[in-house]
Amino acid sequence: MVATKISIAGAVFALAGCAGLPALDIVKALPGGVTPAVTSVAMLGGDVTVVGPAGYCVDLDSSRPKRGFAMMAPCATLGVADAPAAIAAITTVQAGADGSAVVSENTAAFADYLRGPNGPVVLSRSGDASSVEVSDMRSLDTYVAVSLRDKAPAHIEGAQEDEWRAFVDVNGRLVTISVRGLDEAPLGEASGAALLRQAVKAVIAANSATDT
Repeated sequence: MVATKISIAGAVFALAGCAGLPALDIVKALPGGVTPAVTSVAMLGGDVTVVGPAGYCVDLDSSRPKRGFAMMAPCATLGVADAPAAIAAITTVQAGADGSAVVSENTAAFADYLRGPNGPVVLSRSGDASSVEVSDMRSLDTYVAVSLRDKAPAHIEGAQEDEWRAFVDVNGRLVTISVRGLDEAPLGEASGAALLRQAVKAVIAANSATDT
């Protein structure tokens, strides 16, 4: 069944690393340097609610809720006054098509698929398997977490090559959650993995009222 569903999710995999999205600025304070704190966003008609880790806000300029894409960054870097301290990084969430959920049925099988010959293509932002180096992959109770380095050109200017990515099912959709530090303040393995766990937990909790 997992192998069958993976073919359904194929169109989503192209978006797993934000491929095909326009180049995005990392963070932008609005004119005047102060903007309201937007800590959540409903995407795809409300099917998926996105909330970031503690201290993160939604970058409304870069997010595309109708396309199932959201970007978050520390609230302070988005111009929110009196924002709590948060680690310097960016998180993105990309939701796939309705019916694309494939992970929770068998997380180990999904991880095995990513370890196979098609895995690097799926994980690459450019679809070039040679650009990806996977350092760690784990199948957990409800999601699969991957630590990788992608040398393909970045779609987010100033983001480091190292990335922490999770695949999780939310309300019948395959959702990809990514965490990346900045070239000027890169995340290490421990901090990147920890921030990814927080990001996944936040998304799951935000959608817990409906089946995740």
